Amino acid sequence: MKKRLAKLSKKEQEKVEAAYHRMNPEDLDEAMSAAKRQSPNAIRLPSRLVDKLKTVAKLEGETEYQTMVKTWIEERLQQEARLAR
Repeated sequence: MKKRLAKLSKKEQEKVEAAYHRMNPEDLDEAMSAAKRQSPNAIRLPSRLVDKLKTVAKLEGETEYQTMVKTWIEERLQQEARLAR
């Protein structure tokens, strides 16, 4: 949420925050239960490799290299699943 807010203008951020504060607790519970669940796993990579990943991500128009790496992993898993059949 923090990263998404940072991309908004100050006025838009204030609107989002005001809407959040007006939410009923039941609505917030529903929104939170519908949110994607992610595991906070971490892979330690050498800084040289991370720098290269950041460069490639920038060239591909990605704002975060982690997003690109996640996409690569998902694509590779799909390929492996097809080969395993």
